[in-house]
Amino acid sequence: MVFKCQEDSFLKEFTSKVIKCEETKEPIVEYGKVSKFEGYQVTLENTILFPAGGGQPHDIGWLNNTEVLQVLRKGDEALHFTREPLEVGTEVAQRIDWARRFDHMQQHSGQHLLSAILENEHNWPTTSWWLGAEESYVELDSTNVMESTLGIVEERCNELIRLAKPVTVKFCKANDPDLDEAHTRGLPKDCMDTIRVIRIADVDENMCCGTHVSNLSQLQTIKLLGIEPGKKGKSNLRFLVGNRVTNTLQRMLDREKALTALLKNEPTKHEELVSKLQKNLKITNKNLQNVLSELAEYEINKIKSANPKPKYVFMYKKEATPDFNRAICKGLEKEGLFLFLVSEEPDKPKEGQIIIQGPEEHCNALGQQITELLKGKGAFKNGKFQGKAGDLGGINKCKKLIDEYFNTQ
Repeated sequence: MVFKCQEDSFLKEFTSKVIKCEETKEPIVEYGKVSKFEGYQVTLENTILFPAGGGQPHDIGWLNNTEVLQVLRKGDEALHFTREPLEVGTEVAQRIDWARRFDHMQQHSGQHLLSAILENEHNWPTTSWWLGAEESYVELDSTNVMESTLGIVEERCNELIRLAKPVTVKFCKANDPDLDEAHTRGLPKDCMDTIRVIRIADVDENMCCGTHVSNLSQLQTIKLLGIEPGKKGKSNLRFLVGNRVTNTLQRMLDREKALTALLKNEPTKHEELVSKLQKNLKITNKNLQNVLSELAEYEINKIKSANPKPKYVFMYKKEATPDFNRAICKGLEKEGLFLFLVSEEPDKPKEGQIIIQGPEEHCNALGQQITELLKGKGAFKNGKFQGKAGDLGGINKCKKLIDEYFNTQ
């Protein structure tokens, strides 16, 4: 069956009858992310909501006022996933999320154009493609794709967009001799008798089930983002088309504006200033490590020379680092003391690193209780626990626990 959305990709509203409504627990898949779902799958006589296929994600929209969260194709049927049931036999008004649909049309038609230029003019055939939430990529059957050639490919695609080449849809039967001229890329394995062929003027002709623009000018522009290693023997070429290019540019401008305000410098000087700040930070960190090393030595000597000798060491310094705490542990490992040391994560002050070290009897008595209080993750190994604290809010309870334990010894 050819769905209404495949006859006319620009239809935004359509009315059709419900022919089936069944309960389902099939998950929702959104740009590769899977989430649980319990609801209904509704089958209509026809639909303008595109069911996922050919590398293109599903549409979302509404049946009357009931939200459609996913559309999947099963044979010649489109299954619409809703949280509420719809009565069989009723007429429903279909509406699509047009912004999402048009974005998918731009990316999909852009992929056809890009793949055609890569294969026909540079001998880099596309073996698959991925339409993501923010970026897309084509998988190329080569590891020898040259970055220097990508500018030529991008300009060629944009030249054809400026020429406003028409994009047309042709319907063929499975035994139609015209299909010999089209690639099979994107053709669903369980396609029915009628096959759609998407033609970009004199540029490309491909069998495809997806929705497409009617003219390359509707793509606005293509921007290639770079080539990355893919599967064995493959490369992935990342790209943006149309509104995604302008939306990405706007986000970049917003970030540049924010960075300009922080650095108090003009954008052309950002790279120079950030490089200078990184060098200064490296020097500062080195100086800090030297100071912390001296502080650790001081703390070790203070504990060793204390009279009377402490029963335990509890150390929670905000300026401490894991390296600082490890130095304390190493310096005191032969003193027979129970040590509990904590350092905070710089960007997550409620989380941190913890070290527990000391005689086995004390570690056995206190270790599990401490890690439970701090939601710690890790394990004791060779008489020492090193791990992460998920919540340092229980640190005072740990101090009280250790105090009471040793005061009763």
